[in-house]
Amino acid sequence: MPNNEIKSNNNKLSNYTRKLEDLQNALIANNHIDGIYGDGKNLVNNEIFRIENDFADQLYMRRMYMPKDCLVVSAMHHTEHFWFLLKGKILVTTDGEEVEHVAPCFEKSIKGAKRLILSLEDSVFINVHKNPTNTKDMKKVEELLYSITLEEYLKKENKINKKSHGRNSNSRNNWRGYISSWWNSWWSYWW
Repeated sequence: MPNNEIKSNNNKLSNYTRKLEDLQNALIANNHIDGIYGDGKNLVNNEIFRIENDFADQLYMRRMYMPKDCLVVSAMHHTEHFWFLLKGKILVTTDGEEVEHVAPCFEKSIKGAKRLILSLEDSVFINVHKNPTNTKDMKKVEELLYSITLEEYLKKENKINKKSHGRNSNSRNNWRGYISSWWNSWWSYWW
């Protein structure tokens, strides 16, 4: 496999993701400086970056308020989901590609993406996730849906893959998916 990429659960994690992780680590190391927030373990939720949580039948919604001129390194989500920009304007960089979003708008978030988000105006950003167990225990919701660091993401995804592709699985479909994934990875590496 080439040096600048790793693959997990059919999602390519790029060199950009690693560089963004380096930026995040530098910010965490300097979080004692006024205006830099984050501990690398939890989502930032303070008077500057307010987060509100809400629930409906089998759905979880997280609303984040982002003041103008703020920079956010996103968490890595373990599921595809939709996000909505209700107010404001943001510049989102994913894998080196910059896209400006002006409210109101929405996008599909791809599993495993790590983003750099710059708020160009005061903005309100919403993520909507499935919540099949209807839990309102935020520790459980957070554990299931996202990881703050690349290392945490890879550990969780490895556990998920072992559960769905383990030798004790009786499902032929799981093995077909595993073999197909292996073949696609091998093929893209050599060709």
